[in-house]
Amino acid sequence: MNNPINLPKNLTNKIKVLFTDVDDTLTFNGEIPLQTIQSLHKLKEANIVVVPVTGASAGWCDCLLKTLPIKYIIGENGAFFMEQGDRGHSLLTYLKEPHQVQEDLEKLKLLIKELNTLYPDISFTQDQSYRITDVALDIGQAVKVDFSHAKSATQWLKEKGVNAKLSSIHINTWIGDYNKATGALAWLTSHNISLEETAFIGDSTNDEAMFQAIPLSIGVANIAKFLPILAHKPNYITQSAGGLGFVELVDALIS
Repeated sequence: MNNPINLPKNLTNKIKVLFTDVDDTLTFNGEIPLQTIQSLHKLKEANIVVVPVTGASAGWCDCLLKTLPIKYIIGENGAFFMEQGDRGHSLLTYLKEPHQVQEDLEKLKLLIKELNTLYPDISFTQDQSYRITDVALDIGQAVKVDFSHAKSATQWLKEKGVNAKLSSIHINTWIGDYNKATGALAWLTSHNISLEETAFIGDSTNDEAMFQAIPLSIGVANIAKFLPILAHKPNYITQSAGGLGFVELVDALIS
């Protein structure tokens, strides 16, 4: 697939839902910029529903749901979606059988102990305790792991028969036939919304399934280092990185 072209200043598509990655797509240098928060409010005022689709933990998803101007979020790479209910309650819907969740998580933790003997610089993220379906390994958040080393560890996990996706800050690994795209498609089905009414913006290989599934897809500028290893690339790329690139997309959508 060809590399993405520059994002135009105007996108005329009638978008009802904007799916977005979170880390290094809504964030910039580890924070959500003021302009990005303002853009989320602009989308809400324009009746465009924003649904983050993230590898982030259930605990972090719950926090985002309660603090950002959003009503829905898909977490842990498509394992579940949450909805803001009455009086601040978060309603959780699993995309795998609930009884299987804990068993799979224990298998993953044993596998990571084995990986850690081969890659001692790669271990659990600080938010692992707040995850309910998957394991996340820190390669660019509290620590900095060489990119080639992170790719090698990701491949090792795949060869062990589990799902493993490399993002800008984590290696996410899980057991089950789901990913960000299946989570997003399940959410769309539950809300009777068609693919043609959606768009997606992301930043890394962890978003590749979404780039493949969503017809209108955008990468923020910092996706550039991942483009050579993406079989499925976004249609467009922003000039700015992270949350500032997200602002560019919002301006194009509602200009």
